[in-house]
Amino acid sequence: MVGLTASLSNLSRSDGSASYKCPATGYDLLGAVNAPIELPARRDALKPEEATVEVFVKPGNTTAGVGERYVEGILRSVLSKVVLGRERGFPRRGVVITLAIVGGETLDRGDSYLTILPALLHTSLLALLSAAVPLSMTFSATLVGVNKSGAIITDLSAADAKAAASLHVLAFSSKNHLLLNQSEGRFDFDTWEQVRDRALSICKDMTTPGPDGDIAMGDEADSSRPEGFVRETVEDRLYKDYSWKIDSI
Repeated sequence: MVGLTASLSNLSRSDGSASYKCPATGYDLLGAVNAPIELPARRDALKPEEATVEVFVKPGNTTAGVGERYVEGILRSVLSKVVLGRERGFPRRGVVITLAIVGGETLDRGDSYLTILPALLHTSLLALLSAAVPLSMTFSATLVGVNKSGAIITDLSAADAKAAASLHVLAFSSKNHLLLNQSEGRFDFDTWEQVRDRALSICKDMTTPGPDGDIAMGDEADSSRPEGFVRETVEDRLYKDYSWKIDSI
């Protein structure tokens, strides 16, 4: 299967931008960041010492609705934890992130946004890095499903997600902290623990014991993991930007 694809600084009129495509779900996203900027009406008036993080999700085939507002709140809560809003030049100003769904499966009204949430998170992170917004950490996220027989499945397509008994999106920071846990469907706590271990092994390239106690070794390279992929994407962009200096050494 074709791996994740992404590129940085695609847009010329924003402070930072990124494109991201997930082959499993087929979603193609474009993100833009403008920061720091003046906001006409601050939502965080009680925190004047910090920057305000605003997130806007634009569907490709219709106007934004309740589903987009819901996922914007999730993204805002995660990104506010990693953006260093007290750095010089950022207090009382805004970090505006715009995410456009430009291709892939169509999300109809009432469809779950969990299938696209990891792609939205990774696009936001890459766009923030492209804009040189100060961050306290990076993160990686993944979507994990549990079918009706209780088996854990990864690399879900849109059809797999609709047939799953439960869906789970988990995000882990570069410091191995659990930043986000969004689940829907029917499951018990033991199932969630297995999902968490599988998600951690996917994001961080860590081996975890299976039900029989054996260690399942991953066949994929580190760059195929979300964390390694983000790192490689940024490294490739830095090499491209500074190739003139690197070649002269």
